[in-house]
Amino acid sequence: MIGPRLVRARADVAVWEAGEGDPVLVLHGFPDAPVGMTPLVDRLVAGGWRCLVPALPGYLPSQPVASYRTADVAGDMLAVLDAYGIERAPVVGHDWGGCVALDLGATHADRITRAVSLAIPHPDGFAARRTDLQEQKTAAYAWMLAYSGRAAQLAADPVWLDQIHEEWSPGLVRAEWPAVREVLAQPGVGDAVHGWYRDDFEAREGTGDVLVPTLMLHGSDDGCIRPACFRGFEDRFPAGLDLEEVPGVGHWLHCEQPDRIAERILSFLG
Repeated sequence: MIGPRLVRARADVAVWEAGEGDPVLVLHGFPDAPVGMTPLVDRLVAGGWRCLVPALPGYLPSQPVASYRTADVAGDMLAVLDAYGIERAPVVGHDWGGCVALDLGATHADRITRAVSLAIPHPDGFAARRTDLQEQKTAAYAWMLAYSGRAAQLAADPVWLDQIHEEWSPGLVRAEWPAVREVLAQPGVGDAVHGWYRDDFEAREGTGDVLVPTLMLHGSDDGCIRPACFRGFEDRFPAGLDLEEVPGVGHWLHCEQPDRIAERILSFLG
């Protein structure tokens, strides 16, 4: 990937670029970074797409911001499209990136053609975490990152991150993981991660109806967000929802089965 180029939004957003053709916005999550999206980006480029891959706000070299609410970050991503002179484009997001992708599809359908969410349901799906004991157990990490006095240190702890990685995608080994951990260990990134989770829990407004065609893929063995969260919100997608559970993979399904996931995304993007 070429870059990064710094784009001015609420603060500077670092953007990497790869490929030629029609543009697609590719958004990472946590614990991750733009480099962690390489397996998917390489395959989208091979499929004829030009990928713009921002570091989400607070993930260096992108600068921290006052609010990490999904709606506010969605506005930063529109600033990225503006900086590249792109009127409309699809968006592919994993984890937090998936949350931003769905919000873009809900509130900025005039700028977004299609949305792909990897390992993230519509926020309505998280209702399962209020009543399902297993979901409450898997969600405990999010409460710690939002409200623990050591949240920032935890988000940068390589031992804890390795445990998260193994728990969420059992047995996954990926070449990009050491570089991802290096990003998360940089000063201030842990504070940004804390901000992401805190602001999400305290947000008063959530994502509404997603007004663009949407592809949502999740793994049957995801140790972070289990399949129970991916049911009961179909009416939130009046433009159409393709919801698929991929057997035998966990949270980083695009790294575990990169060819299969990329092929499905490419087919959806057309």
